[in-house]
Amino acid sequence: MTQTYKAPNVPSDRITPEFVRDELLSCFESANREFATLLNQPVTDEQLKQQVKQFVESVFVNCGASYTDPTKQGILTAMNQCRTNAEKMMGPQGAGIIQHHYDEMMKLVDRLQERPVYVATSRLV
Repeated sequence: MTQTYKAPNVPSDRITPEFVRDELLSCFESANREFATLLNQPVTDEQLKQQVKQFVESVFVNCGASYTDPTKQGILTAMNQCRTNAEKMMGPQGAGIIQHHYDEMMKLVDRLQERPVYVATSRLV
């Protein structure tokens, strides 16, 4: 039995949007591994990593969020879409797995600082 995902306890200065996005991949891999076990559908680690990365990237794109330059809001939007998709796919039997993984990710998202937005302005004198 594999370990279920647990958000890493890291210093706040390490919690960047890229770090949280990468943790989302690890979290989603863990959840999908648990789903595969629950459904008795074996999957290799490499297959799972590839499928999860492609899926999560597509969720970011479909939500209008950037995967390569993630923001806190984009990550939240993608997480909520992933959660909705998982709930539809797994139904009640996956509810505990989904809630656990969502809660673990929120431990990181809640500590994530939004990057400041710089807007170019012109000034008339």
